[in-house]
Amino acid sequence: MILYIREQGVEIHRTGERLVLRKDGETLQEVRLRDVERIVLFGPIDMTTPAMYAILEAGIETDLLTEDGHYLGSLTPGLGKNVLLRRTQYRKADDPAFRLELARIMLDAKIGNCRYVISRHERNHPSDELKAALDALADARQRLRHADDVESCLGVEGDAARIYFAALGKMVRAEFAFTQRTRRPPRDPVNALLSFGYTLVMTECLGALAAHGLDPYVGMIHSTQYGRPALALDLLEEFRPVIADRIALSLVNKGELQPSDFQQSDDGGVRMIDEARTIYLKKYHRIMSVEIRSRTDGSPLSFRIAIQQQASRLRAAIEGRAPYDPYTPR
Repeated sequence: MILYIREQGVEIHRTGERLVLRKDGETLQEVRLRDVERIVLFGPIDMTTPAMYAILEAGIETDLLTEDGHYLGSLTPGLGKNVLLRRTQYRKADDPAFRLELARIMLDAKIGNCRYVISRHERNHPSDELKAALDALADARQRLRHADDVESCLGVEGDAARIYFAALGKMVRAEFAFTQRTRRPPRDPVNALLSFGYTLVMTECLGALAAHGLDPYVGMIHSTQYGRPALALDLLEEFRPVIADRIALSLVNKGELQPSDFQQSDDGGVRMIDEARTIYLKKYHRIMSVEIRSRTDGSPLSFRIAIQQQASRLRAAIEGRAPYDPYTPR
């Protein structure tokens, strides 16, 4: 299980082989350490030193987010013993030809997955504007195949993103005006939902990469910078549209969230109120856990398993065992 803790004032304690969540002396929840895959903390949640030791000894990664869901960093167990794999990863990160090949594959999949989101909506809500966006994104995929370096690939992806988000604005209920992607801070409710979702999926990518022995902070597409989980951001690209964007569309268009579920934040942006975050997290957990069908063999798997699978494929590509095969829906 992934343990999300967002209630302020909660303290994390250890009792034997269990984590105990307490607030004002009252026990709110107990979980066995062996049942916890990852912990995500929203805001300054207190954790005792014995609890921290137990979490690290159990190999559980803890992600630290602001109350709004902005990623700050992670409490991470020691690096695995496979230093040879990490040395290979670092060499590949300095190999322009490998980075270009991977950028073309991953960003092509991302743009294709953006088309998938639009086409599913356009089937039930035909629109000349959405059809034009689908055509423009198809053209972007063609341009991507001729890009001659990673920076050019990112330029094509940036153009495609502007087209895609403009189309996304045509797909949301009128009460949720959305014209462009804004972040740090998000300026409207839809952007707040997108930012929150991207952060959650990124933490899944972090865990999957670490579990497969890769360094999440050394990227192939995104530049490596201090404190930036660049490889996790690389892996995130394929999953942004099919997980976070579709969750945002569903919450808005099905009326599960209303404009009143958002408020102005101190930094001038927009954030979900506590009740809205609870609704989001419940839906997110359900979407991540529900079984979908593998496009390769039709076997059942969840999005959470799909992310693990892609981390494994990325490792195989870095080690030179197989070309990278990106995630795309059936």
